[in-house]
Amino acid sequence: MHPKQRLENHFLEQRRVQFDFSQTPEHWIYDNPFATHLINAVHLILPVGELWMCRSFNEALPYVTDEKLRADVKGFVHQEAHHASAHKVAQDYLRYYGYEIDEFISSLDMIFKQLNTSPLGLVLSKKLEYRWLTIRVGMASAVEHFTTMLGTWCLNDKPWQNKTADEIMSDLMTWHLAEEVEHRSVAFDLYMHLCGEENKILAYLQRQMIMMAVAPVFTLSIYQCFKKLAQQDKQAKSYSSYGLIRALGQTVIENARTNQVPSFLAVFFSLRHWIKPNYHPYFEGDTMKALQVLENSPAVKSLSKLRVC
Repeated sequence: MHPKQRLENHFLEQRRVQFDFSQTPEHWIYDNPFATHLINAVHLILPVGELWMCRSFNEALPYVTDEKLRADVKGFVHQEAHHASAHKVAQDYLRYYGYEIDEFISSLDMIFKQLNTSPLGLVLSKKLEYRWLTIRVGMASAVEHFTTMLGTWCLNDKPWQNKTADEIMSDLMTWHLAEEVEHRSVAFDLYMHLCGEENKILAYLQRQMIMMAVAPVFTLSIYQCFKKLAQQDKQAKSYSSYGLIRALGQTVIENARTNQVPSFLAVFFSLRHWIKPNYHPYFEGDTMKALQVLENSPAVKSLSKLRVC
């Protein structure tokens, strides 16, 4: 366990918030179909991806000997499971506006199933099964690096404030990204714990190789989800013809113009932290800022009122 994380003395809480998108417009980031569909891409990929993480972390729990880390892993799983549930509700919002997404989501689910305990259906020895589990947790850690970066951007820049976007969907995204910042260290700490103190060099080299695979797949997956949505929206048809490079370039333009989407360049350059031998997610975000944002979330406030009642 990294000493800095212990100093936080913070335990993760599952906030069982609810969101009602019945009044949310199709383009919830007003007058910006590109930004709406790029952010909406997470509704397609995150539920299957986060539930995959939950399964992997639950498999890892028997190997965790540190009690604080065990509590953190359990808290992480509870938070990620509820993120998946919330984004499934957002999928219904997309279906309401006529978006055909079920077949696409099923294909994503099949891909993640190939990355479970028996990758591609292979039967592994106990030793290789443990190594594959370590790699899966490392993959989760790589993804969490990006969600931490996105969460920090959201908390600092407040991209959907000042009546530029639907308050309910903005609350969902802000709540989710704030919790990503809150639990940013868990996947990395679990990965290092599974690798063992005596294998730090191997752990470092392995996580660099993992990121070399995860970064392009993560980027391409978000792009494919965005394209699937843009193809079905008459107001965004022009964006559906964008190739990957042009779409990434558009994020840079849109970030400079409205700051309603993160810039791909900022995401890419965040990797300069990951490659450092002394990298730790603790230094990549601000827990207190995340907690302050969560306390001011309308959905979290509603939950607090229900508890009082």
